[in-house]
Amino acid sequence: MQVPEASGWFSVQTSITINAPLERVWEVLTDLEHYGEWNSFVPSMQADLRVGATLTMRVRMRGNLATTSVETITALEPQRLLAWKIRSPAWILRGERFQVIKAINEQTTEYWTQESFTGIVAPLLQVLFARDLQRGFQTMARDLQARAEAARV
Repeated sequence: MQVPEASGWFSVQTSITINAPLERVWEVLTDLEHYGEWNSFVPSMQADLRVGATLTMRVRMRGNLATTSVETITALEPQRLLAWKIRSPAWILRGERFQVIKAINEQTTEYWTQESFTGIVAPLLQVLFARDLQRGFQTMARDLQARAEAARV
């Protein structure tokens, strides 16, 4: 799958270099059962990891403000790509989250994530939550880095 360029009303994205092998980063990223142990932005995620499956996640936007989001898995390429999109009519709100990992060498992995939003609700979402989403993406990247690097032998 070709990952699209950022487009839409607004986008959030971040990347980080992780000092851990690609396989380990993928293992952490797809071990949904243990998200609560390391992921402070998305502390709960349930899904059958297959394209077309429903994914339900709990997202901490800021402080005590948390929301539950139900999405559909759109892409799953082992040790490369995990993506999902918002389950709503595209004219109301469309957002598709891409998470990509790439080996830099045997012990170093690049993690990149991006989501672009369109639809009539996107401008309101931007005003209310763009900063929280950007902060959350950065926090999740750092949390993933810490979890994957902690497992090094």
